[in-house]
Amino acid sequence: MAAEPDAPVLVRVARTPTDWQAVRTLCCQTGNGGNPIDRVRWRLFADLWIGPYQRLVPAWTYVAESDGRLAGYLTGCPDTAAFRRARRFRVTLPLLLGIAMGRYGWTPDARRTVRLAFRLGQGVESRLAPRLPAGFAHTHPAHLHMNVDAEYRRRGIGARLIERYARDLGEAGVPGVHLFCGAEPRPFYARNGFTDLAALELASGLAVYVMGRRLAR
Repeated sequence: MAAEPDAPVLVRVARTPTDWQAVRTLCCQTGNGGNPIDRVRWRLFADLWIGPYQRLVPAWTYVAESDGRLAGYLTGCPDTAAFRRARRFRVTLPLLLGIAMGRYGWTPDARRTVRLAFRLGQGVESRLAPRLPAGFAHTHPAHLHMNVDAEYRRRGIGARLIERYARDLGEAGVPGVHLFCGAEPRPFYARNGFTDLAALELASGLAVYVMGRRLAR
């Protein structure tokens, strides 16, 4: 079903099991550079990317509704360092147990999760850390990641999600927010107040950027 071009959009905090299931589904439908990932990866992928926010900081996930459907979502938290510490024990350890019990299958996501948990490899965030500006954890403590359904893109939904999140962070006294992205969405975030803080070339022509935005308080 195609989305109505002028349908109103409501942005609000995710609050029901139906909201969270829709967010998990959209995460998997957009997890490959805006396109769907393989269906066999869905369960663990959603538990990795959405599960920590649902369990640890549910008040900081937002949904955009249009036509009675989920048009997009934004997940984030105001204190990334605290979030990572809590995630290690309350989310990652149970996921490792689930992988060991065969709950997810031996997918690429399962292999990567095990490698990173046992420090057999280095993730993008760790590789980027030395390139970040001094004081980054204090100037940009919050983070986000966001996806919009393909049928609703280029309608300002992503911008509305960011502005709602930025407003709430500012009201909570948070000085700044950051995100990780590739080259394709970088211009969009630049138009919405984010600037480059660091970059890492993963392969020829393939780079990951850390972008940040200072917030009014």
